[in-house]
Amino acid sequence: MCAATNLLIFDAAPHRCAELDGRLRQRGLAPTRVPVLGTDPPPLNGFDLAVIALDGSPNGARPALERALRDLVRAHVATIVWGAGDELRPAGGPLVDWVAADAGVEEVLGRVGALARYAPLVRRLQREMENLARLGEQLARHFDELDQEMRLAGRLQRDFLPREFPPAGPFRFHTIYRPATWVSGDMYDVFRIDEDHVGLFIADAMGHGVAAGLLTMFMRQALVAKRVNGKAYHIVSPADALQSLHECLTQQHLPNCHFVTATYGVLDTRSATLRLARGGHPYPLRLSPAGEVSEVTSVGSLLGLPEVPTEFEVTELRLRPGEKLLFYTDGMEDLLLVPRTQSGEVTRFTPDLLAWASQPAGDLISALNNRLDNLAGSLNPADDVTLLLLEHAGEP
Repeated sequence: MCAATNLLIFDAAPHRCAELDGRLRQRGLAPTRVPVLGTDPPPLNGFDLAVIALDGSPNGARPALERALRDLVRAHVATIVWGAGDELRPAGGPLVDWVAADAGVEEVLGRVGALARYAPLVRRLQREMENLARLGEQLARHFDELDQEMRLAGRLQRDFLPREFPPAGPFRFHTIYRPATWVSGDMYDVFRIDEDHVGLFIADAMGHGVAAGLLTMFMRQALVAKRVNGKAYHIVSPADALQSLHECLTQQHLPNCHFVTATYGVLDTRSATLRLARGGHPYPLRLSPAGEVSEVTSVGSLLGLPEVPTEFEVTELRLRPGEKLLFYTDGMEDLLLVPRTQSGEVTRFTPDLLAWASQPAGDLISALNNRLDNLAGSLNPADDVTLLLLEHAGEP
């Protein structure tokens, strides 16, 4: 038995305690013995073990014993209750060992010896648990602060997106914007360039989260739609705008693993003509009033990779009344395109898209939103989802 063990005996059965005290002293222990009533026990943090010796029911000593046992449990002192202690069990805990009233002193000594060997380990584990609890509280506060900061960042990012779309003659704009986390790596914008021209921009920074979100905010500020020279100006072609954006990104010396895809278009609301260029972004989809779907293909390099040669091709479309043009990021791709099984395979569109293509833009957006809501894992999506829909709502 460990001679360094500090043992406290609550004397509720004097004849039992006297015999136990004597036998413990023979084994090299010097227990502290206190009566249950009339004397306050010493501070419990200096003890490794405690024994509460009972002789029959606690009766009048029960409140004092319950208080003592609760104090021992709170102080994480391993305790042996020897006697008829059923009335005390509600005040017990995981470190309390219950010994029957008819057990002899030898059995109690054996229990004390076992606990004496393991008490230092129990105390060390208890200290580690307390340290872990404090660390857990600190981490909880840290994550709560981080959550609040991320919520604020997400709100600020949304503030950069257009709240209302500019008037554009017979054209209407609709969007879906669903970040995978608080901050999105996707962004879109619709903005007036002059009285007759509107710019459309959609981009996807690699990944999602804070780094990608910061990059999207930088991109919108770096996109140049027109250049002013005195009182005159000229509208920058979509290809030149993407080239300029690419150069701005490369000047930031981004890691090679960070790149951006984007599509930028300039809509002439008088002629119903759209000139657009893409940089590694999914092809826009053209939806006819009859429900036919086709891709608007063009050559376009990824943005932000300094070692990759760039080429941006301008495609010009004349939109007819009832037509829709759908721009999207790759988080939406599975709802629109049938996955390819081999390279070079012709693009096929999902049955859902083919069924929705002839619907008015508002109904199409509602159908896509409903499908996104019902996807498995919709509460924890793997990627950001963004869609920008341009509709020619004029009369045929």
